[in-house]
Amino acid sequence: MALTLIHTARPSPVWQETYVRLKKGQRMVIDAQGAWSPDTRNRICWCGADGIANLPAEEGYLHPGTNVGALVAQIGDMVFAVGSRYDNPAPADGVLFLAMNENPEYNNQAGSLPVQIILFDD
Repeated sequence: MALTLIHTARPSPVWQETYVRLKKGQRMVIDAQGAWSPDTRNRICWCGADGIANLPAEEGYLHPGTNVGALVAQIGDMVFAVGSRYDNPAPADGVLFLAMNENPEYNNQAGSLPVQIILFDD
């Protein structure tokens, strides 16, 4: 049996609680659509949940190495890339948080992403 929830992810480097509690190894599917814009300093650049293609985040971002503007998640101390689709077991026990892969010092983002979270029984 599966449970489906809809959450709106704001374009922010601040972790947003989904109120979804997972057990390590529990299968979850996360689908995100829509458009948002990270703070690209002095220019506007819209992207989807996969972030800006070929622009990996540097140190100082929530998940260095993942595209700037990508949807990322955190469970416990584990931070991982989600993008437009994630279909894997939960990497840790805990509550699921979502955010834009952005530098916490930047604060000029726009848009939002509707995110569907599907949880499966253990």
